[in-house]
Amino acid sequence: MTSYEQEHYQQHGYVVVKNLVPESLIQDVLTYYQQNIVTSSRPFFRQSTYSYSRNELTEFGYVKESFLDIHDYQSYPEFSQSVRDILCGSRMQAVLKKLIDCESFNLVQSMLFDANTNTHPHQEWWYLDTIPNGHLTIAWIALEDIDERAGRFYVIPTDPHNLDFHSDRPGISHDEWVKRIKTYIDTHPSKIDAPALKRGDILFLSSRTIHGSLPTIDPAFSRKSITAHYIPSHYQFGNLFKQKALAYKELNNTLCYSAHPEYSILNQLRFKTDRFLRGSALLKPVRQFKASFLHSENR
Repeated sequence: MTSYEQEHYQQHGYVVVKNLVPESLIQDVLTYYQQNIVTSSRPFFRQSTYSYSRNELTEFGYVKESFLDIHDYQSYPEFSQSVRDILCGSRMQAVLKKLIDCESFNLVQSMLFDANTNTHPHQEWWYLDTIPNGHLTIAWIALEDIDERAGRFYVIPTDPHNLDFHSDRPGISHDEWVKRIKTYIDTHPSKIDAPALKRGDILFLSSRTIHGSLPTIDPAFSRKSITAHYIPSHYQFGNLFKQKALAYKELNNTLCYSAHPEYSILNQLRFKTDRFLRGSALLKPVRQFKASFLHSENR
C-alpha cells in the first residue's frame, strides 16, 4: 500500500487496493461455494432478509439472497477456511494496519453476495461500529471482475467526518435517517463513485462513508463478492446507540465474531421468539434497533 492510498482513505473515507487477494485463494472460495453452498438444501441466515432460508436461484443460477457470517460455517469447514484464508490472512491485516495505524484487528462480520441485492445508501455506523465511533473498516472484496451491468458497489468520496445525518435530531428514526441520506444522494449524483473492481481488488471504506449498490442492468451478470467488517482489537464494539460485548472466537489467529448460529429447528425457534419480543409493544424502546443490534439492513 502506498502513502497516496493511505492519505486517500483518511481524506475521503475509502480507497481501492488493486490485486490484493491472490488468485489461488479466490478460486478456493469459489470452488467450495459452488460445490458445497449453492447446492445445499440447508437453510442459511441471510444478511439481506434477516432470516433463515434455503437458497433460491435466479434464472441464471445465482443465489438471490446474501449470506451472513460465512467465516464460521461449522457444517462447511472447508468453505469457511477458504474464506478465512482471505479475511484473516497476513495481507489483509497488513493493509488494515496501514490504513488505521493499529496493531491488530477483530473480524466482527462477514457476508457473501452472489447476485446484487440492491443495497440502499447508508453509513455503517448506525448498525456496526467501534466505541468511540468511527473506527470500523469495511473491506469489499471482488471475487470476479464486476461488470457494470451487475449493479456495482458505490461510495460517496468526501470527508466522512462532515456527513452526519443524525446528531442534530436526537431520537431520529431509522426510516428518517435513511430518507435523509437518500435525499443527499439524489441532490449530489455527481459525487457517486462506483469503481470498476477486478477480481482480487478490495474497496476499503470507513464506518462513516455513505455506500450502496447501483441497480442491476442485466441479471445475466453476477456480483460475486465478500464483505468483511473489522475493528481495531483495542476498541469496544457498538454502534451509534450503545456498546455491546462480543463473545469472540479465535480463528486463524484472529478474534472473530458470529452473530447468528447455523440453522437448526431450535435455533430458528429461538430467533423467531427473540424477534417477536423485540418487536412487541412491551419492548418499544428496543424497536429502534430494527429487530437486532447487528442487523445491517440490505447492505
